[in-house]
Amino acid sequence: MKAPLLSALVVGLAGITFAVPVRAQCLEHFVNSCLRDCKRNNCWPEPFIRIDRAAVRAPFDIMVHRGWQEQNLVSGHYFKEDGTELNEAGQLKIRWIVTDAPRQHRTIYVQTGATPEQTTDRMAAVEKLVGRFVTTSEPMPEIVPIAMNAATWSAEQADAVGRKFQATMPDPRLPEVKDEVQ
Repeated sequence: MKAPLLSALVVGLAGITFAVPVRAQCLEHFVNSCLRDCKRNNCWPEPFIRIDRAAVRAPFDIMVHRGWQEQNLVSGHYFKEDGTELNEAGQLKIRWIVTDAPRQHRTIYVQTGATPEQTTDRMAAVEKLVGRFVTTSEPMPEIVPIAMNAATWSAEQADAVGRKFQATMPDPRLPEVKDEVQ
């Protein structure tokens, strides 16, 4: 009878010896989890503010980039009838982009032509003109071919609308002043 009691005692002591670290690890994990959750709750919105702000700004950043693409687009209206040589309006637009546009937005977008050869000729004409405006101390602006349609009118159409508006505008008049008797 002594042997089963002794073996039960040994097994029990071994179980207690190995169970204590397991309980200590569980207790330590529980305390660490509570401390971590408490710290997270106390600093709650701060870790997520930057992520939320970036998510809100992302569509606006896309819109700004797209706006600069449209602003700096050298479309078919800026080339002569052959479609490869810049007209005066195109030269002025490229000059504005290279000299007056903000530095981070000086990329020139050239509308692709009807054929790859026409696109190559357009790119060459733009590069040649840009070389005249860029000084040696400034970096050459990037020139990118883009298959984007201009959302604008030709200069002739805009001029015709402006002239028609001016022609139909009434003469300016001051309102009548009524004499008030006291």
